Amino acid sequence: MQQSKTQIGFLGLIEKYVRKFVPVYYFIRSIAIKFDIFEEDFKILKKIYNDKKINIIDIGASDGISANFFIKNLHVKNIYCFEPHFLLIKKLKKLKKKYPNIKIFKFGISSSNENIKVYIPKIFFFGKPLYLYTYTFYNLSELRKQIKLDFLNHKKIIIEKKILKLKKFRMINDNIHLIKIDVNGYEFEIVKSLKKQIIKNFPLMVIENNKKINEISKYLSKYGYKKYYNNNGKLEKYKNQKVLDIFFIVKK
Repeated sequence: MQQSKTQIGFLGLIEKYVRKFVPVYYFIRSIAIKFDIFEEDFKILKKIYNDKKINIIDIGASDGISANFFIKNLHVKNIYCFEPHFLLIKKLKKLKKKYPNIKIFKFGISSSNENIKVYIPKIFFFGKPLYLYTYTFYNLSELRKQIKLDFLNHKKIIIEKKILKLKKFRMINDNIHLIKIDVNGYEFEIVKSLKKQIIKNFPLMVIENNKKINEISKYLSKYGYKKYYNNNGKLEKYKNQKVLDIFFIVKK
Protein backbone atom coordinates (compact mmCIF):
# COMPACT_ATOMS: atom_id res chain seq x y z
CA MET A 1 0.00 0.00 0.00
CA GLN A 2 1.26 3.47 -0.88
CA GLN A 3 0.23 6.99 0.00
CA SER A 4 -2.59 8.28 -2.21
CA LYS A 5 -1.24 10.47 -4.98
CA THR A 6 -2.50 11.75 -8.33
CA GLN A 7 0.10 14.37 -9.27
CA ILE A 8 3.86 14.59 -9.72
CA GLY A 9 6.44 17.37 -9.35
CA PHE A 10 5.34 20.61 -7.66
CA LEU A 11 1.64 19.69 -7.80
CA GLY A 12 2.50 16.35 -6.23
CA LEU A 13 4.25 18.12 -3.35
CA ILE A 14 1.21 20.34 -2.78
CA GLU A 15 -1.11 17.34 -2.90
CA LYS A 16 0.97 15.49 -0.30
CA TYR A 17 0.29 18.22 2.24
CA VAL A 18 -3.30 18.86 1.17
CA ARG A 19 -4.16 15.25 1.97
CA LYS A 20 -2.79 15.55 5.49
CA PHE A 21 -5.96 17.19 6.81
CA VAL A 22 -9.45 16.04 5.84
CA PRO A 23 -11.21 19.47 5.68
CA VAL A 24 -8.42 20.88 3.50
CA TYR A 25 -8.57 17.88 1.17
CA TYR A 26 -12.37 18.15 1.06
CA PHE A 27 -12.19 21.82 0.01
CA ILE A 28 -9.30 21.50 -2.46
CA ARG A 29 -10.98 18.62 -4.32
CA SER A 30 -13.87 20.90 -5.27
CA ILE A 31 -11.32 23.42 -6.56
CA ALA A 32 -9.61 20.66 -8.58
CA ILE A 33 -12.86 19.86 -10.41
CA LYS A 34 -13.48 23.53 -11.21
CA PHE A 35 -10.00 24.07 -12.63
CA ASP A 36 -9.73 20.68 -14.37
CA ILE A 37 -6.93 19.28 -12.19
CA PHE A 38 -6.98 15.51 -12.47
CA GLU A 39 -4.51 12.62 -12.28
CA GLU A 40 -1.26 13.33 -14.08
CA ASP A 41 -1.33 9.81 -15.57
CA PHE A 42 -4.41 10.57 -17.64
CA LYS A 43 -2.82 13.38 -19.65
CA ILE A 44 -1.24 10.77 -21.94
CA LEU A 45 -4.73 9.96 -23.23
CA LYS A 46 -4.60 13.21 -25.22
CA LYS A 47 -1.70 11.78 -27.23
CA ILE A 48 -3.33 8.39 -27.63
CA TYR A 49 -6.68 9.61 -28.95
CA ASN A 50 -5.62 12.93 -30.47
CA ASP A 51 -8.72 14.23 -32.34
CA LYS A 52 -10.59 10.92 -32.40
CA LYS A 53 -14.17 11.05 -31.15
CA ILE A 54 -14.62 8.44 -28.42
CA ASN A 55 -17.10 6.83 -26.03
CA ILE A 56 -16.07 6.22 -22.44
CA ILE A 57 -17.23 4.08 -19.51
CA ASP A 58 -16.33 5.64 -16.16
CA ILE A 59 -16.79 3.17 -13.30
CA GLY A 60 -16.42 4.82 -9.94
CA ALA A 61 -17.35 8.18 -11.46
CA SER A 62 -17.35 9.79 -8.00
CA ASP A 63 -18.11 13.53 -8.03
CA GLY A 64 -17.42 13.84 -11.75
CA ILE A 65 -13.75 14.82 -11.52
CA SER A 66 -12.71 12.28 -14.17
CA ALA A 67 -15.71 12.94 -16.44
CA ASN A 68 -14.95 16.65 -16.30
CA PHE A 69 -11.35 15.99 -17.30
CA PHE A 70 -12.31 13.66 -20.16
CA ILE A 71 -14.83 16.07 -21.64
CA LYS A 72 -12.47 19.06 -21.45
CA ASN A 73 -9.41 17.25 -22.80
CA LEU A 74 -10.71 14.57 -25.17
CA HIS A 75 -13.26 14.53 -27.98
CA VAL A 76 -15.99 12.71 -26.08
CA LYS A 77 -19.16 11.59 -27.80
CA ASN A 78 -20.72 9.95 -24.74
CA ILE A 79 -19.44 9.09 -21.28
CA TYR A 80 -21.29 6.45 -19.26
CA CYS A 81 -20.83 7.15 -15.55
CA PHE A 82 -21.53 4.46 -12.95
CA GLU A 83 -21.77 5.70 -9.36
CA PRO A 84 -23.78 4.24 -6.43
CA HIS A 85 -23.37 7.07 -3.87
CA PHE A 86 -26.46 9.31 -3.61
CA LEU A 87 -24.58 12.55 -2.83
CA LEU A 88 -22.07 11.95 -5.61
CA ILE A 89 -24.90 11.27 -8.05
CA LYS A 90 -26.28 14.73 -7.18
CA LYS A 91 -22.94 16.26 -8.17
CA LEU A 92 -22.88 14.26 -11.39
CA LYS A 93 -26.36 15.56 -12.22
CA LYS A 94 -25.11 19.14 -11.84
CA LEU A 95 -22.27 18.37 -14.22
CA LYS A 96 -24.71 16.76 -16.68
CA LYS A 97 -26.61 20.06 -16.94
CA LYS A 98 -23.41 21.51 -18.37
CA TYR A 99 -22.47 18.44 -20.42
CA PRO A 100 -25.53 16.51 -21.73
CA ASN A 101 -23.28 13.75 -23.14
CA ILE A 102 -22.85 12.44 -19.59
CA LYS A 103 -25.05 9.37 -19.03
CA ILE A 104 -25.59 8.57 -15.34
CA PHE A 105 -26.20 5.09 -13.90
CA LYS A 106 -27.11 5.24 -10.21
CA PHE A 107 -25.47 1.98 -9.16
CA GLY A 108 -22.16 0.16 -9.09
CA ILE A 109 -21.14 -2.72 -11.35
CA SER A 110 -20.88 -6.41 -10.51
CA SER A 111 -21.38 -9.80 -12.13
CA SER A 112 -24.84 -10.03 -10.51
CA ASN A 113 -27.45 -7.85 -8.81
CA GLU A 114 -26.46 -7.50 -5.17
CA ASN A 115 -26.17 -5.21 -2.18
CA ILE A 116 -22.65 -5.00 -0.80
CA LYS A 117 -21.18 -3.67 2.43
CA VAL A 118 -18.65 -0.83 2.16
CA TYR A 119 -16.81 1.44 4.59
CA ILE A 120 -16.69 5.23 4.31
CA PRO A 121 -14.61 7.61 6.48
CA LYS A 122 -16.01 10.85 7.80
CA ILE A 123 -14.93 13.64 10.11
CA PHE A 124 -16.94 16.33 11.90
CA PHE A 125 -15.96 19.87 10.97
CA PHE A 126 -17.71 22.55 13.04
CA GLY A 127 -20.41 19.98 13.80
CA LYS A 128 -20.95 19.09 10.15
CA PRO A 129 -20.04 15.58 8.90
CA LEU A 130 -17.66 15.57 5.94
CA TYR A 131 -17.79 12.23 4.14
CA LEU A 132 -14.74 11.13 2.17
CA TYR A 133 -16.64 9.24 -0.51
CA THR A 134 -13.50 8.96 -2.63
CA TYR A 135 -12.13 6.76 0.18
CA THR A 136 -14.98 4.23 0.02
CA PHE A 137 -13.38 0.82 0.58
CA TYR A 138 -14.72 -2.73 0.47
CA ASN A 139 -12.11 -3.89 2.98
CA LEU A 140 -12.15 -2.27 6.44
CA SER A 141 -8.55 -3.06 7.37
CA GLU A 142 -7.28 -1.65 4.06
CA LEU A 143 -9.24 1.55 4.61
CA ARG A 144 -7.79 1.98 8.10
CA LYS A 145 -4.27 1.55 6.74
CA GLN A 146 -4.89 4.04 3.93
CA ILE A 147 -6.31 6.84 6.05
CA LYS A 148 -3.52 6.37 8.60
CA LEU A 149 -1.03 6.69 5.76
CA ASP A 150 -2.70 9.75 4.20
CA PHE A 151 -4.02 11.87 7.06
CA LEU A 152 -2.26 13.31 10.13
CA ASN A 153 -5.60 13.68 11.92
CA HIS A 154 -6.63 10.07 11.17
CA LYS A 155 -7.53 9.46 14.84
CA LYS A 156 -10.44 11.89 14.48
CA ILE A 157 -11.80 10.06 11.45
CA ILE A 158 -14.87 7.90 12.01
CA ILE A 159 -15.54 4.95 9.73
CA GLU A 160 -19.15 4.34 8.81
CA LYS A 161 -20.60 1.19 7.28
CA LYS A 162 -23.03 1.53 4.38
CA ILE A 163 -24.75 -0.72 1.86
CA LEU A 164 -24.33 0.03 -1.84
CA LYS A 165 -26.44 -1.24 -4.73
CA LEU A 166 -24.60 -3.15 -7.43
CA LYS A 167 -26.14 -4.37 -10.67
CA LYS A 168 -25.15 -6.83 -13.35
CA PHE A 169 -23.50 -4.98 -16.21
CA ARG A 170 -25.50 -4.74 -19.42
CA MET A 171 -23.50 -4.24 -22.58
CA ILE A 172 -23.59 -0.76 -24.10
CA ASN A 173 -24.44 -0.59 -27.80
CA ASP A 174 -21.99 2.21 -28.52
CA ASN A 175 -18.47 1.31 -29.56
CA ILE A 176 -16.52 1.86 -26.33
CA HIS A 177 -12.96 3.16 -26.73
CA LEU A 178 -11.93 3.78 -23.12
CA ILE A 179 -12.87 2.29 -19.74
CA LYS A 180 -11.67 3.81 -16.47
CA ILE A 181 -12.07 1.82 -13.23
CA ASP A 182 -11.32 3.26 -9.79
CA VAL A 183 -13.24 1.56 -6.99
CA ASN A 184 -10.77 0.93 -4.15
CA GLY A 185 -10.59 -2.84 -4.16
CA TYR A 186 -13.39 -4.21 -6.38
CA GLU A 187 -11.62 -3.78 -9.71
CA PHE A 188 -11.12 -7.46 -10.59
CA GLU A 189 -14.79 -8.32 -10.06
CA ILE A 190 -15.77 -5.40 -12.30
CA VAL A 191 -13.34 -6.38 -15.05
CA LYS A 192 -14.83 -9.87 -15.14
CA SER A 193 -18.35 -8.45 -15.35
CA LEU A 194 -17.30 -6.36 -18.38
CA LYS A 195 -16.20 -9.40 -20.39
CA LYS A 196 -18.78 -9.06 -23.20
CA GLN A 197 -18.06 -5.36 -23.68
CA ILE A 198 -14.32 -6.01 -23.65
CA ILE A 199 -14.35 -8.70 -26.33
CA LYS A 200 -16.78 -6.63 -28.42
CA ASN A 201 -14.72 -3.42 -28.48
CA PHE A 202 -11.27 -4.18 -26.96
CA PRO A 203 -11.15 -0.72 -25.36
CA LEU A 204 -8.11 0.78 -23.66
CA MET A 205 -8.60 0.23 -19.93
CA VAL A 206 -7.15 2.41 -17.17
CA ILE A 207 -7.35 0.64 -13.82
CA GLU A 208 -6.15 1.96 -10.49
CA ASN A 209 -3.25 -0.11 -9.21
CA ASN A 210 -4.43 -2.56 -6.53
CA LYS A 211 -3.45 -5.82 -4.85
CA LYS A 212 -5.25 -7.88 -7.53
CA ILE A 213 -3.58 -6.21 -10.49
CA ASN A 214 -1.66 -9.38 -11.38
CA GLU A 215 -4.91 -11.39 -11.41
CA ILE A 216 -6.49 -8.72 -13.61
CA SER A 217 -3.48 -8.83 -15.93
CA LYS A 218 -3.64 -12.61 -16.23
CA TYR A 219 -7.38 -12.46 -16.97
CA LEU A 220 -7.07 -9.73 -19.62
CA SER A 221 -4.05 -11.35 -21.26
CA LYS A 222 -6.44 -14.03 -22.57
CA TYR A 223 -7.93 -11.33 -24.78
CA GLY A 224 -4.61 -9.93 -25.99
CA TYR A 225 -4.12 -7.18 -23.43
CA LYS A 226 -0.70 -6.08 -22.22
CA LYS A 227 -0.05 -3.77 -19.28
CA TYR A 228 1.73 -0.41 -19.32
CA TYR A 229 2.25 2.64 -17.13
CA ASN A 230 2.75 6.33 -17.89
CA ASN A 231 6.42 7.19 -17.48
CA ASN A 232 6.66 10.97 -17.96
CA GLY A 233 4.36 11.02 -20.97
CA LYS A 234 5.48 7.74 -22.48
CA LEU A 235 3.82 4.34 -22.12
CA GLU A 236 6.24 1.68 -20.91
CA LYS A 237 5.73 -1.95 -19.93
CA TYR A 238 4.53 -2.36 -16.37
CA LYS A 239 6.75 -4.60 -14.25
CA ASN A 240 5.44 -4.03 -10.72
CA GLN A 241 6.62 -0.43 -10.48
CA LYS A 242 5.01 1.68 -7.75
CA VAL A 243 2.57 3.64 -9.89
CA LEU A 244 -1.01 4.78 -9.46
CA ASP A 245 -2.63 3.59 -12.70
CA ILE A 246 -2.14 0.66 -15.06
CA PHE A 247 -3.00 0.98 -18.77
CA PHE A 248 -4.25 -2.23 -20.39
CA ILE A 249 -4.01 -2.09 -24.18
CA VAL A 250 -4.47 -4.52 -27.04
CA LYS A 251 -1.69 -3.77 -29.49
CA LYS A 252 -2.94 -4.16 -33.06
